[in-house]
Amino acid sequence: MTGYLATPLAFPNSSPSGFTMLEDEPQFDPVRHLQIEYPTDVLSLAELGYSDEEIAECPTDFAVTSIFRILSDEGIAAMLETARKLEPFTTSNARIARNVRGGVYRSRFLRDLCQCEELTESLSKICGIPLLPHTLPHQLGHLNYNPLEVGENVDKWHVDTLRIDFVMFVTDPKLVAGGEFEYYRGTKHEVAQLSAAGEPLDSSKIVAPDMPGPGYAVLQQGNMVVHRAKGLREAGERITMVNGYVPRDISFPDFSRFDQLYLVDPKDVAASEYTRHMSWMARERLSADLDSFAFSEDKEAMAEKFEQLADLMAATAKDLREAGRAKVEHFGDG
Repeated sequence: MTGYLATPLAFPNSSPSGFTMLEDEPQFDPVRHLQIEYPTDVLSLAELGYSDEEIAECPTDFAVTSIFRILSDEGIAAMLETARKLEPFTTSNARIARNVRGGVYRSRFLRDLCQCEELTESLSKICGIPLLPHTLPHQLGHLNYNPLEVGENVDKWHVDTLRIDFVMFVTDPKLVAGGEFEYYRGTKHEVAQLSAAGEPLDSSKIVAPDMPGPGYAVLQQGNMVVHRAKGLREAGERITMVNGYVPRDISFPDFSRFDQLYLVDPKDVAASEYTRHMSWMARERLSADLDSFAFSEDKEAMAEKFEQLADLMAATAKDLREAGRAKVEHFGDG
């Protein structure tokens, strides 16, 4: 099954209750709206301090990039227009004061941008593995807006509930005081220990990339890179967009953190999207076995494949039944 590239999962043909499409929004055109430029530097997980054993459990040893451009000037304007139209739908949770998730059910522009094949192919080259736009729609086009209270951090120190994502500024970071995106040049285990001990993060390891303007981003292996978004020091507008991806090679273990998503997204949506995503994983693994069929006497290997599939389904059922028991995870404000 290793190396099998899964068939992309089409976007759902229906929307959750209460989600209606925006009217009079821009139509996404990759020719006009994209201006993809590759990063000059890429940090590895080893450079953050992760061990060989920890890296072997990840689909790639890629950690985080330097700043690179994604949107053209016209794309920036269209994205900002869309983000402002979605702002009335903000919600909050224990980590973020104001965010919009599920915007792809409301905005065709956002959906088409997040699922753009040209963008996905470029990001695949950067992180070194084939990617697909995330098969959980609520992990596509997540928008963060600055809190209404000046000084409150946009997001706390955390790792993401998905493997690969980019963080892109929608508004111009040069027009506001504060609001920096920061990541920690260390491991999440180090940060967890400091947080548990009530000790501050090592300031010499905090990196705040200099964003030259809107439409620029960093790409990261989000569940391995600890990061946050600082608050504004003066009143202003700060909007960022986070888009998630999954490895196209479905031999890698799933990483969805449904226990966390169930706490921040509508419960019916979170459970339904997760069930659909895991059904896709199971289908693709079965398809991989069918596609690689060969006559063999190794019935033990055959049995193991069914046990692995059974384990996947049993774990999914367990996740669904236990949803709601966890707490929103983060490392605080540092």
